[in-house]
Amino acid sequence: MIELAEIDYDQGQQITLNLVLAVMVFGLALDIRVEDFKRVFRQPKAPVAGLVAQFLLLPAVTCVLTLLVDLPVGIELGMILVAACPGGAVSNFITYMARGNVALSISMTAFSSLIAIFMMPINFAFWASFNAESSELMRAIDVSGLDIFKSLIIVLALPLVLGQIVANKFPTIAQKLHKGLSRVSVVVLFVFIGVAVFKNLDAFTQYFVLLFTCVLIHNGIALALGFGTAKFAKLKGRDTRAVTIEVGIQNSSLAIAIIFSQFDGQAGMALIAAFWGTWHIVSGLLISLGVRLFAKDDVEDPLVFGPNS
Repeated sequence: MIELAEIDYDQGQQITLNLVLAVMVFGLALDIRVEDFKRVFRQPKAPVAGLVAQFLLLPAVTCVLTLLVDLPVGIELGMILVAACPGGAVSNFITYMARGNVALSISMTAFSSLIAIFMMPINFAFWASFNAESSELMRAIDVSGLDIFKSLIIVLALPLVLGQIVANKFPTIAQKLHKGLSRVSVVVLFVFIGVAVFKNLDAFTQYFVLLFTCVLIHNGIALALGFGTAKFAKLKGRDTRAVTIEVGIQNSSLAIAIIFSQFDGQAGMALIAAFWGTWHIVSGLLISLGVRLFAKDDVEDPLVFGPNS
């Protein structure tokens, strides 16, 4: 069993992580326009396919996986929490690198971040309840969906709203801020994760094989669900890539913030989310490399979101 005491983490680090995450969400919101939300309703097939895979299929399949495989309860709960998260902002960059439909990716990230405020706590509490050990751990820590909802308001909803206000009222300033904040917040996040890994190196190395195997399989399932759903919806190549990457890139930074604010930094959950945060970038870049080496249908502008995409 991975014990709580193995994680070296304090309140100061939690505040720092929340601030970094809030800045990342604020920076993402600066690059989102009302048009991005409107596209979801005007051309719903691709976004709906991705959102179904992300908010319905991935949590459900993850729950089944935790019931079939006997894993430490913290890891199981961490997998369910990550599966309940919205897509991560890095998916937009990975989609661009993979010559996917960037406008679709941005629209899905924006919309999934918005509905995650409500869907994430509901999804997590619902699917975790099917696992007796996970439910017992949640009761022991005394976590409720309402607590998670409150955290999401602080680290997701408020920065998203503030970013939208600045983007719509002061577009020139928003454009300049977006470039700076995007770079700085990503660098700070990687430094933060690097320091956290170094301080807990023994825990990471001790459980590396187990954690990496879980994340590798789980992320592979997420990517497969995104790809399969896109193909079922008969999406074209660039839309398929955008949906696949969006489902496979989860906002694991948000999961980490929730874990340390609501689950007292439960070690198994924290470690699985941290591994996810590293590996999904690697898997996304590998997909991008494969597309650039072997795909033949990328003559269109990857920024276009329309009927010919």
